[in-house]
Amino acid sequence: MRISVVMLAAALAIGPGGNALADRNRCPAIPGQQWIPIDKVIEKAESLGYAVRKAKRSKGCWEIEGYDRNGAEIEILFDPASGAVVNPQRLPSGG
Repeated sequence: MRISVVMLAAALAIGPGGNALADRNRCPAIPGQQWIPIDKVIEKAESLGYAVRKAKRSKGCWEIEGYDRNGAEIEILFDPASGAVVNPQRLPSGG
């Protein structure tokens, strides 16, 4: 019983931090006419050393899928107005 209470308290303490992390990985709501062109985002990703396989709008951001310099699959979200990297992320092998 005591362990369950401790685990519940830990989960509650971590919960809000997890939400803050999710919010940090989202782009601000920006009207479409203020978005930078996808070509600029692809150029930026390539200048950072990524090989771009796919580029699209996703989650209010520009999303780039491709490979890093080591050949690992990556997914990166870019701010649609500034082109700043929101969340570089390596994808699990095979996906």
